[in-house]
Amino acid sequence: MARLFFSLKFSDTQQQQLLAYQQQALNLCPEAKAVASDNLHLTLFFLGEVDAQQQQRLIAAASQIDSPAFTLTLDYLACFAKPDILYFAPSQIPTALTDLQRQVAALCKAEGFNDIHDKYRPHVTLARHGSYDGTLAVPPLTLTISEFALYQSAQCDGSLQYKPLQRFSLL
Repeated sequence: MARLFFSLKFSDTQQQQLLAYQQQALNLCPEAKAVASDNLHLTLFFLGEVDAQQQQRLIAAASQIDSPAFTLTLDYLACFAKPDILYFAPSQIPTALTDLQRQVAALCKAEGFNDIHDKYRPHVTLARHGSYDGTLAVPPLTLTISEFALYQSAQCDGSLQYKPLQRFSLL
């Protein structure tokens, strides 16, 4: 069994661009713990524990998704009270992101997985174990999204790492 989730796939350059915003979040909340730059992502659907056969069926179904590449503009920092995470999010959610997330959710639900959230709220977690009241508008960061991936969440040498298992291109 592996702990898996579907997420947008950011390039190394995009992950580096996110670090400036992470620093702003940490300035707002210095006690928070930064998320490793390699772990910065935007979740489409969290699966949890998945066996090898389910994983193969999920990969096969995800490879059939037909969705265009799109731009995503992140423009504010805020905090979820529980589980105390500082995040970077879009004030306007692109239709292409909503459509992609719905397609991914449908294939996951067809495989028997349930979404643990009431409503999809796209965000990039920048730091954990900190809180900030309100939202902070920041200079926007516009990213071109051309891939999503199936990731594994695993402990490696005492730290949590998100490893892409399979990438899927957006055309």
